[in-house]
Amino acid sequence: MAKNCESSINGGMMKPTKNRNNKIYRAVNQVASKQICAPLSKQLRKNYERRRIRIMTDDTVKVIRGEYKGITGKVSKISSDSNSVAIEGNKKEKLKGEKIDVYIHSTNVVITALNTNDKWRVKILEKKPKSKIKSMKDEAKKKDAAKLPDKKKNNKKKGEKK
Repeated sequence: MAKNCESSINGGMMKPTKNRNNKIYRAVNQVASKQICAPLSKQLRKNYERRRIRIMTDDTVKVIRGEYKGITGKVSKISSDSNSVAIEGNKKEKLKGEKIDVYIHSTNVVITALNTNDKWRVKILEKKPKSKIKSMKDEAKKKDAAKLPDKKKNNKKKGEKK
């Protein structure tokens, strides 16, 4: 009798908030692990020409926001459920005296040194970003376009002499 309001209004499409929730909170593990990334420090950004990269264990990070601001250390654990990382030496003491890891959200840290043991990761870092490739292609087209009119003029001059 009563139709779902959502489907009748949007013509069978989901609302943007539901789409966003499906992409972020209900994502498959493979996609969710890609969401755990952090910005690179200014020095690394110059070296690798990218703004952010996925966090891996043994990366050195610095906390830039929150209660633990200023702490620097290696990543010991990564939680894909909460998109957060545990830093070595950063522990919280429970009432019973037990020490537990403190997880900090990945957006609140900056990567200061990378773990380059993984050859696959190094290969990705050394790839040129798409924007750089596009600008290189545009420059090449401009150079080719500049050369073509010169060749046409030379051909016309040769034709006139004959």
